[in-house]
Amino acid sequence: MGQSRRSVLQRALGTGAAGLLAGGAAPPPAALPRRMPKGTALGLRWLGVAGWELSFAGRSVLFDPYLSRMPYTDGSGALDPALPLRLDPEAVEHVAEKGLTGVPELILISHGHFDHLADVPHLLSRPGWSRRRVRTLCDTTSRHLLAAMGTPADRMADVVAVSGGDHLQFDGYSVEVFRSLHSRQQDYMSFAPGTRDAAPARPRTLGDLVEGQTLAFQVSVEGGPSVLLTGTSNVAERELAGARPDVAVIGMSGHAAVHGYPDRLLAALGSPPGVLLPCHHDDMVTPLGDSGVFRTASPDAVTALAQAAGRRAPGGDTRVLAPRHLELLDITGLQ
Repeated sequence: MGQSRRSVLQRALGTGAAGLLAGGAAPPPAALPRRMPKGTALGLRWLGVAGWELSFAGRSVLFDPYLSRMPYTDGSGALDPALPLRLDPEAVEHVAEKGLTGVPELILISHGHFDHLADVPHLLSRPGWSRRRVRTLCDTTSRHLLAAMGTPADRMADVVAVSGGDHLQFDGYSVEVFRSLHSRQQDYMSFAPGTRDAAPARPRTLGDLVEGQTLAFQVSVEGGPSVLLTGTSNVAERELAGARPDVAVIGMSGHAAVHGYPDRLLAALGSPPGVLLPCHHDDMVTPLGDSGVFRTASPDAVTALAQAAGRRAPGGDTRVLAPRHLELLDITGLQ
């Protein structure tokens, strides 16, 4: 990373996420629906692409934390699986040091693609996190990819392969795992499909990080809200039967080839959750330290999600919020 980019990150993250926003100050939290449960406060921070940090009671959970934001398209703008992996450890370090609440106790990975998994080995190798136990939940393919990318052996011991249907209890919260599906490109194909039954040679290209089994997760905090986390723009709606999250993070990358999305996803949830947050709707490459990075998020994604919520529950109290990169959104119960 060049000096100019490093300096931008230092200036922006040195003052916290508010330094990344227009005008240099974060707006007040939006009013949330009155059906949001009271209790333990929950913070949500968008890390760009599909990545999020959930923070509550001084603790932190990460979902798909991809921070390198490396080039991924060929000259025509199409995804190019032959491009080399160009990880940006300095960008990862700056965000991990200054942009997160603290050391996470859990990392959730939706699938093995570069823009979801590629920075997890570096994060798990951070000396500053070495004294804390950090578990990782992912599918078997992602576990093998993490090993191939050099994740330390002591951390690999805490990488747990999960499948749709798992519901795991942690101290003060639970994590439910749902089978999901990956987005489809305009030609109905998927980017870098495939599975791995053993650790492959060290990945060198974007296409070496294959999808595996795509998963979604619901984190339910005792005495607080539940949050559904999806990292792709597709849904296996029958897998979500009975899920009733208070907050849903919904992947909104290209989905023209997927029938009825996101309406089918909201229908599977019974009625739209109190809060809907789009993700995977930015340009994926503008550095997080760039003051204009939030402008790369597509407003059409917010509009499409709001329209789907309106069709599902006309006149309902669902709010669709537009997240800004690294800004902490305080999800709390209303009095």
